[in-house]
Amino acid sequence: MTHAESLEPADPLPFEWAKAFPSWFQTPPPERIGLQGEYDYHGLQKRVEAVFSQQFVPSELERLTVSQRGRVVILQGVVSDHAMLRELVSLAKQVEGTYRVETAWVTCTAEQNLMMAI
Repeated sequence: MTHAESLEPADPLPFEWAKAFPSWFQTPPPERIGLQGEYDYHGLQKRVEAVFSQQFVPSELERLTVSQRGRVVILQGVVSDHAMLRELVSLAKQVEGTYRVETAWVTCTAEQNLMMAI
């Protein structure tokens, strides 16, 4: 046997991808699923926005921004009142993949008017 013969590749072992990774690694996490079921890094944000647009008139949402950090939905901006904010939070929590909703950067129009009057 020569040295070159010893370097010939052996028959490759069959590789089964399904067994190589755990099942949770083979499918995208729920916060990364888009509107049509495709992988989308901002999928949760887009699905929450879609739910909001079905429940509210666009003019009610024009001063509200939705973003995501992993499974956390972040609301920022101005809404009309606390009842609307509670409804937005409730709707966002119902979207698959949402773990928590942050509202620290949301103010209500009524509060802004009060602050302007002072």
